Amino acid sequence: MSTTPAVRVEHLAVRLPDPRSRFRPSAVALVDASLTAPVGMVTVVVGTNGAGKTTLLRSLVGAVRPEAGTIEVLGRHVGGADQPVPPGVSLVPDAPMFPDDWHAGDVIRLHRRLRDDIDAEGFLRRLRRDGIGPRAMLGTLSAGKRTLFSVDHALASAPQLMLLDEPFARLDPLARADLIDRLRDHLAEDETRSILLSTHDLEDMARFADHLVVLHEGSSVLQGALDELLERHVVATFPHAAEAPIGARPLGASGAAEALLPGEDALGLPAGTTLRPPDLADLVRLALTAASIEGATR
Repeated sequence: MSTTPAVRVEHLAVRLPDPRSRFRPSAVALVDASLTAPVGMVTVVVGTNGAGKTTLLRSLVGAVRPEAGTIEVLGRHVGGADQPVPPGVSLVPDAPMFPDDWHAGDVIRLHRRLRDDIDAEGFLRRLRRDGIGPRAMLGTLSAGKRTLFSVDHALASAPQLMLLDEPFARLDPLARADLIDRLRDHLAEDETRSILLSTHDLEDMARFADHLVVLHEGSSVLQGALDELLERHVVATFPHAAEAPIGARPLGASGAAEALLPGEDALGLPAGTTLRPPDLADLVRLALTAASIEGATR
């Protein structure tokens, strides 16, 4: 398998214009963000609302032009008219990508005419499995079925890199589990396929993710192979918040605080400090807490 990552982003900066007025200052969406998504793995991007997750995904498909930094997708630079997104990339956006008054069959017919990389029959089979017939008008579908339609559409081209923006947000628990199974099957068919998705659904991601990226205010504050991050860190609970490092998370009225620490830093801690191994939620919650507190103290 190639050692070139499916996605490499280095020092990416993006400003987005205010859609309400061209006279308003542009908003900073990404600030010096750097990350990788390894080939053959599921990379999960998490962060608070406004952290830059959607802007990152839009940048990867060329929908947003960066102000600075570099983007490589499937080994090719992306970022301008002369650097288009390479074939083999599919995006499931967080908003519908086809008009509400289209029927499902319209999309299938369009692709049969314009694209030769779409498995139209497979697309139709997936739609029927999801209870979406060719005559179904897209605007009448529930939010969950609209998401499934977008996923079925993306899978129809058997992409090497699949990008998904909050795909679980509108799905019930059974549909989320089914979608994860579909994505696993997609990866299992070809070891060079990769998935990068943004989500808040940490419970399901603990069983699905291989690689983690935590974004805060447009910058990556923690990233790496999930197993390695879990192995290299501990959660330290300090009985007195004053003894905890800057960025520790206060634990209510108890006066205690907890922090995510590299294992090698878990020596010589104050008396009464307890240690435990982290889970995915700990990695995300404590990394974001530390980034928020440290940012506020600068």
